[in-house]
Amino acid sequence: MQSLQPGPTDTVTNEQRAYAIDALHSTRQALHDAVNGLSAKQVAFKPSPDRWSIAECVEHIVLVEAGIFGGILKGMTYPADPAKRADIRVSDVDVIKAVRSRSVTMPAPEPFVPTGRFADIAEALRAFDNQRETAIQYVQTVDGDLRHHYFRHIALGWLDSYQAILLLAAHGERHRKQIEEVKSSPGFPA
Repeated sequence: MQSLQPGPTDTVTNEQRAYAIDALHSTRQALHDAVNGLSAKQVAFKPSPDRWSIAECVEHIVLVEAGIFGGILKGMTYPADPAKRADIRVSDVDVIKAVRSRSVTMPAPEPFVPTGRFADIAEALRAFDNQRETAIQYVQTVDGDLRHHYFRHIALGWLDSYQAILLLAAHGERHRKQIEEVKSSPGFPA
């Protein structure tokens, strides 16, 4: 596979686009696999009062995906700005590694804190699937220059729009790992 890190004037290659689409598909499937067959009691279980349940993790993923994707679309409405690439401090691989890692946690910004917006896990997954499918279709068809439009991440700083797409997949994977942590917690319902 070709390197995920672009040079200062590169555009997204066909291989990079395929990588992003595959990452969006595979992390969607991984989330489904992680929650498949769980009972209502299991998805509501919280390892401790200050930890999220599986249902809350999925809700958070839905909220963040909508926010990131909205930010990508907004960023694409501005004129392409190759000079702004100098503000990007992370590589594509850095984005994936940093976001997937559970070694550092931070509180979710208020708009992305789960509040029980969905009636059940099935409704949350439908919302996730709809949002993710929209993102996949966008990546498959966008003809704008994803490397010279930008997205501001709260912790990573400026990303190009392609990196923000990688962020979508990596964020879902991060919280899929959190779901696995919940499932392996003492007291998780059988």
